Amino acid sequence: MSAHKKSRAIKIVGTIIIFLVLTTIAAQLIFTSKVKTVLEEEIPPSINVSYEALSTNVLFGEISLNKVNAKHLVHNLDFEAESITISGLRYLPLLLNGDITIVGLTVRSPKMIYYHPSEKNSTSKPAKKAPVKTYVIKKFNIENGSFVVRNTSLDSTDTVEGIDFSISDILYGPESAKEDIPFSYGDFKLNTKKGYSRINKLEYATFEQMYLSPGEGGFKNFVWRTQYSPTRLSQKISTEHDHYHLKIEDISLRKWSFDIKNQQPYLYLSELQLQSPIFQVYRDKLLPNDTTHKKLYNKTLRDMQMDLQVDTIQISDGLITYKERVEVDVEPENISFSDIEAIIDNLHSRGQGETTVAINAKLMDNGPFSLDWSFDPLNKANTFLAKGSLSNFQTESINPFLKSNLQAEVKGTVQQMYFTISGNELESQGDIKMKYDNFEFTVLKKNRLGVNKLLTTAANLFTKKGHKTDEDGFRHGSFTVKRQQDKSFFNYLWISLKAGLLDTVTGNGKKKS
Repeated sequence: MSAHKKSRAIKIVGTIIIFLVLTTIAAQLIFTSKVKTVLEEEIPPSINVSYEALSTNVLFGEISLNKVNAKHLVHNLDFEAESITISGLRYLPLLLNGDITIVGLTVRSPKMIYYHPSEKNSTSKPAKKAPVKTYVIKKFNIENGSFVVRNTSLDSTDTVEGIDFSISDILYGPESAKEDIPFSYGDFKLNTKKGYSRINKLEYATFEQMYLSPGEGGFKNFVWRTQYSPTRLSQKISTEHDHYHLKIEDISLRKWSFDIKNQQPYLYLSELQLQSPIFQVYRDKLLPNDTTHKKLYNKTLRDMQMDLQVDTIQISDGLITYKERVEVDVEPENISFSDIEAIIDNLHSRGQGETTVAINAKLMDNGPFSLDWSFDPLNKANTFLAKGSLSNFQTESINPFLKSNLQAEVKGTVQQMYFTISGNELESQGDIKMKYDNFEFTVLKKNRLGVNKLLTTAANLFTKKGHKTDEDGFRHGSFTVKRQQDKSFFNYLWISLKAGLLDTVTGNGKKKS
């Protein structure tokens, strides 16, 4: 190539490069100006946004805002973040239809604060309008976020820290806006560090980790407890209310899904696993009774404002303790069920069929105990059936509880006991058969330091020592009990079982036809 032609080629290439550079600079300036205009003019007036720095890259379709602050005046939401970065803005859909499609949206170190509506005055909410454009985000990420709810009615601040969240294929447009959940999405993944939530004015919940994805989810070291000590709780309430302390080492969800159908939430769980739950309950019986009506579980589920379906709940290595104060100067003692293994099947609020519960445990760490319980949530008579057994129970192990609660002690061994209880909202009936040795009651004096010989003699006069049994060595009893509707379901079970035990050890011991 001649020198003249080379020179001409260089000039052409140089001109093209200069043109491209100038075009890029112009496009960059126009792009930056357009982004600023959108931020200033097209954000709804209900949202105030400020930021320290804006950077853009027109070639890669990138927009980055640093030190972002925003306030949503209608929804009482404050927001701040280290940065918000949009990457991979697609120009063709934007130019052809005005649709917004971006490859990635990343929010770093956001802090979101939601105020309960009672804390801030909010303007009236504008009517929702269906979008005329389609918005697509291929990948949305939150890195190291936190979420805070400040609720003045409960005088509490709920928090979740260390939020890492990613979700793919978000689409919001004219068609999706018609659905109860107005956008569609693909896979997602959520991991958080510790969290705190006030459940009500008396209880709160905490956890050390939460994780969630389409296939699984759960919590680590979940705690639900009363925020006051038992003594302080009694000073703050006017009627009986249990003091709770529930700790669950691990909660696992399997194959779950959530949706909104006809403006009602729907939650499905294939399996819920609770590992090593410890549930401690205390009740101050010196306070007046809470006389409000207590629902049976049929009605509790039926009245839920949610369509719930849980195929299986599995409880492993559980412990329940219960104690109640019945006298001012007497320290209450526990009754306990340990080594709890339980399966709950077909728990539902709108489904079909019975919910069944199968529990195996040890009463006071020595007597193997089982309970099989079933009920239909949709049965408006609130019927239920409970069958159970207890074997090889050394009754002396329950004496601390009996001594503090009933001024009594008992001796003897329950070799085998079987019971059946069926009932409804108003009444239960059932039968018991029991094989036992050398039952003997001791009624204590009021100070519990000595034996009330008169009452002890009277009690044992009516207690059969295990004779008058059938050919298999069992004594039989039966009962009919009126429900106390201001008491819980488990109180209902207890007074039914207590009536049956009394008839078994004091009656004629014969099985009724």
